[in-house]
Amino acid sequence: MKRFLTVFLSVAMVLTLAACGGGGQPQNSSSPAPAAPDASAPAPEGPRAETLRITIGTAGTSGALYPMGVAMAETITKHVEGVSATGEATAASIENLRNLHEGKMGMAISQTEVASFAYNGTGAYEGNAYTDIRAMYATINNYLQVFTLKNSGIQSIADLEGKTVSMGSAGSGGELAARAMLSAYGLDYTKVNAQFMGESDGAAALSDGKIDAMIATHPINSAALTELTTSCEAVLVPIESEEFYKLYPAYVPYTVPAGTYPHNDTDVVIPRSRIIMCTSTNSGLTDDDIYEITKAVWENRDEWASSAKAVETQVVWEDVLVGIDIPLHPGAIRYLEEKGVKVPDNLKG
Repeated sequence: MKRFLTVFLSVAMVLTLAACGGGGQPQNSSSPAPAAPDASAPAPEGPRAETLRITIGTAGTSGALYPMGVAMAETITKHVEGVSATGEATAASIENLRNLHEGKMGMAISQTEVASFAYNGTGAYEGNAYTDIRAMYATINNYLQVFTLKNSGIQSIADLEGKTVSMGSAGSGGELAARAMLSAYGLDYTKVNAQFMGESDGAAALSDGKIDAMIATHPINSAALTELTTSCEAVLVPIESEEFYKLYPAYVPYTVPAGTYPHNDTDVVIPRSRIIMCTSTNSGLTDDDIYEITKAVWENRDEWASSAKAVETQVVWEDVLVGIDIPLHPGAIRYLEEKGVKVPDNLKG
């Protein structure tokens, strides 16, 4: 009986192999065997299993940047599949860049000169460069303005030596810019009595005669500056030093026409820079994400452009790269070049 079972099983195996062509393929078939899957090939990307939620850092709620960021976030959420964005009020450039660097935000605005300090590890960032920061596109203009009272005797930045000066809020991007400006004139905190006040507090202190001058990095005719120049005889101090513009190329000279502010009867040259939208290689956003976000923002400009007057007139496609001097994110580069923008080599990192 045992011998019979052994023979039976042997015959069955032979018949099975014959039926399968000896290798598991049908006999007389001209079709090759299907190729084995390549285990090293990356799996194709599909829709996200969960929505990616990102925060866009802006600035204080009183200016143009907060409503702009909120409106852009709504556009991104509406048009970029799998991404939900929220605009958030912040202390602006310094806080925003730190949060980008630490991977706590997806996008954020910054003064272009502060982003340049951070990326290159200069100024307050010496020895602590944020080389992960990347630009996306330019937004509104930013102006470095110094006000004094008409009868103060201060006619140039050099005249601030020995004076009491509001530098902006301590640790803010405005303070960094103010320090850089003073240094171009050979001044520092040992040569001026520095006070640290926000724009509104500084304007009030100057109007009341408690300080000799105030430095502001805000739009021309912002609410606080308009109130200052209408409540007292406050005038702009020119910033014309060639050394300053050479040291800080993010700034370009801009002429404020006579009559822009009350009691300002002559043209005055001051520095103008740009507020730029940034991201980071630590943000968790892929190149494709940044491409889709940049595309959604610019191809739906009508949804956010009316968020503030400065946004509507200054955040335009023709100036998409104006003032940027740090590398662009590859996703942004792809979209810009796709639309025919010539991206300079120095912005390609």
